[in-house]
Amino acid sequence: MFSSRFNLFCFLVIGLLCGYTAGAQTDYVLHGRVTEFGTNDGMPYVNIYFKGTPTGTTTDFEGYYALKTNIRHDSLTARYLGYQTKCKKLKSTEQVQVVDFQLVKDSRMLESVVIHPGINPALRIVQNAIDNKKKYDKDNLTNIHYKSYTKTEADIDNMTKKIRKWKLFHPLVSMYDSMDVMAGESKANLPVYFAEVVSDVYYQKDPRKKRENVKAIHLNFVGKKDGSAASQLTGSDFDNYNFYAQNVEILKKPFLSPLADNAMSFYRYYLVDSMVIGQNFCYKINVVPKNVHDAAFDGFIWIADSCWVLKQVDLEIPKEANFDLVERVHIQQELTATSAGPWMPSKTRVLIDYIDLTENFVSMVQKVYQSSYDYVVDQPQAAGFYEKVTDFAEDALLKKTAYWDSLRPEPLSKLEDMNFRVIDTVRQLPVIKGLVNTLYFLTMGYVTAGPIDFGHYINAYSYNSYEGTRLRLGFRTNDKLSKSWIFRGYAAYGFQDKGWKYNAQLERIISRFPWTKAGIEYRDDIERVGSTYDYSSGQGIGNANNVLYNTSYVFGDLRQFVRKNEARGWYESELTRGLTEKITFQNIHTFPLFPFSFGNDPFNIFQQHSYSITELVFDTRLSMGDLFIQNGNERMKFGSSKKPVFNLNYTLGIKNLIGGDFEYHKLSLSASQLVKWGILGTTSYSITAGKVFSPVPYTLLEIHRGNETPFYSSNAFNQMNYFEFVSDQFIEAHIQHYFMGLVFNRVPLLKKWNLREVLSCNAVYGSLSANNREFNQNNRFSELNKMPYVEVGAGITNIFDILRFDFIYRATYNSASYIQQYQAQNSGYGIHNWGVKVSLQFML
Repeated sequence: MFSSRFNLFCFLVIGLLCGYTAGAQTDYVLHGRVTEFGTNDGMPYVNIYFKGTPTGTTTDFEGYYALKTNIRHDSLTARYLGYQTKCKKLKSTEQVQVVDFQLVKDSRMLESVVIHPGINPALRIVQNAIDNKKKYDKDNLTNIHYKSYTKTEADIDNMTKKIRKWKLFHPLVSMYDSMDVMAGESKANLPVYFAEVVSDVYYQKDPRKKRENVKAIHLNFVGKKDGSAASQLTGSDFDNYNFYAQNVEILKKPFLSPLADNAMSFYRYYLVDSMVIGQNFCYKINVVPKNVHDAAFDGFIWIADSCWVLKQVDLEIPKEANFDLVERVHIQQELTATSAGPWMPSKTRVLIDYIDLTENFVSMVQKVYQSSYDYVVDQPQAAGFYEKVTDFAEDALLKKTAYWDSLRPEPLSKLEDMNFRVIDTVRQLPVIKGLVNTLYFLTMGYVTAGPIDFGHYINAYSYNSYEGTRLRLGFRTNDKLSKSWIFRGYAAYGFQDKGWKYNAQLERIISRFPWTKAGIEYRDDIERVGSTYDYSSGQGIGNANNVLYNTSYVFGDLRQFVRKNEARGWYESELTRGLTEKITFQNIHTFPLFPFSFGNDPFNIFQQHSYSITELVFDTRLSMGDLFIQNGNERMKFGSSKKPVFNLNYTLGIKNLIGGDFEYHKLSLSASQLVKWGILGTTSYSITAGKVFSPVPYTLLEIHRGNETPFYSSNAFNQMNYFEFVSDQFIEAHIQHYFMGLVFNRVPLLKKWNLREVLSCNAVYGSLSANNREFNQNNRFSELNKMPYVEVGAGITNIFDILRFDFIYRATYNSASYIQQYQAQNSGYGIHNWGVKVSLQFML
């Protein structure tokens, strides 16, 4: 009995003691945010733990964490591979503490990963993910629409204390002090651009189309005029980072995905950790490019067990990669499942840090955060819905603060909120105003003076053998005068021929969607035979061109040039998305300023020298990948299309109408494309075929464009002389392949220079009918009816980031007999089989 009572007593005592202990326990709550030093961006996936214990957690995509414990600890640690581990002391007297970390990127190599003999487990995991990626690839969704929030910021980086003392930044001293306090342990940058966009985004797989309905825009930037053009460049494009694809494009340059079909030939994989993320048990895989100079990623991917889906990524482009003017690219992405099976990027963060031109000068940092949510799949849209690429709500720029507070996935930080307001102050600085206007002039070519733009500066001065020094002043009206009417033109004067030349042009914007415009023009000027004056082309941003060649083409010895009086009218309309039709009616009087005649008189006695033509021209352009933005009254093409671009031209010459001397038919068809092969480089090609069906003066035939300048041109024949070959039916091709450092990156003495290789081939085959040969029998030119003209080249690009040198060999029409024959007909002009050409080319 005593024993039983004693046992019960002991049990009650122990229970009371346990109850007392449990009641006396204290819960400690720790929360905070981990950000990256220098960028102040939240860091996802960081391990937060008490040192020496398994107790801990990881940060979410925004960098936030929360940790609860009933055991008192003296310190908390934040650790992430590639960054310096940081440990902070905890306050023993506080139950709820906010502990923020700022991690510094470790310049040393990542901790070594030891792979024991046997099968690398990471390879099996990655191979399973590659084998299953078709199941989860978002590009397999037939239709999807969702809501999107995008935040974009651009800052001036490397604002050292010395630079802050510049007189330019004196008005910002007090603001910098406040921004530094908000930045905490890090540093504050100078904001120059900040934008938020809320959109409804729609995708269709077949045919592939996208539409974005922009509901709200919050926009401020240093160069802001009215924001109309810049607002069209913001939005949801960053959700297109698809790591299930072969390549992921960063700034239009393809980088091989770690999950590409051939990725194992270029990457090493290491299993470094495992964890539960949401409802998935995931493997953390370190991916490392075998050659750091390749266009590949370095970092981590998380792959879920059993289903082998890509859950999240944290990747960078190595500093050694051949990426001009870019110091660092950092991409973080989370993916979430849709009801149809494929996974969509739910959150994406991108940081692009451009290189410092010098140690004592500033650089630029661009940051983008994009969130997608409320996915709806397999609900196709009505016919014609995708004809409009972007639709802006009328009040998109007028939303109030409460609207933005309700839609942001996370509130703006105090520093971000201040950045938006700082931009207004920066923009008003006189030096900044002058700098913005200068950059606008250099990039757009015009100086704005109220309702008039004066330019383009590249045409202001030239010199040639006929006019001597030529000065030209051009202008155009802008949308401050009218949003529907455009008046443009120029006046030019040659000091040697003492002659005025001019152009007057009136255009009417009938509709902005679909883009529809009509115009009339009268022009009196001189030009080379075979050159093309484009009277209605829009501007392009980011398109490759041959600036040095185009400029030098109008300089020097202008043999075989003509004076033209041109009158025309045209109507242009985008009939449907990607399909544009232009109809032109024109009358042109041509006065050759060199010995020239045509006709069937072999003795050249009664032959005609000047002539008139009246033409009806139909131009059709098909390009499903073109992106256009509207800047005031100008429609500007943005970037290059990934899809083939087709152009069809038919010209009808009408005799006896407004003095037209000839009746003829001309037809041409061209196709061009930029094909990206990922780590193997890119190929650009342009193929054109054409035919003239009637006898006409050879100046109306196809005069294949030669190049006697020292500058390379991608759409000319660089070892062919001017006016050397003429055809009335032809097919020509211009092909270039950019290896993007594929070879040079593997040569020890060359790889540090980041040089790039390019191969080129320009070829044309044509012929001249007997009728046209007889009609132009008193003129001197060669024909291509024996063999095609071919030239091949090898070049080096990225010399000092912008220079390109091409070594070109003329492979045909280079025999001694042909050269003697040509020189006999063209005294003073020879044939050069080898040539070196230079050009300016900037390619990221």
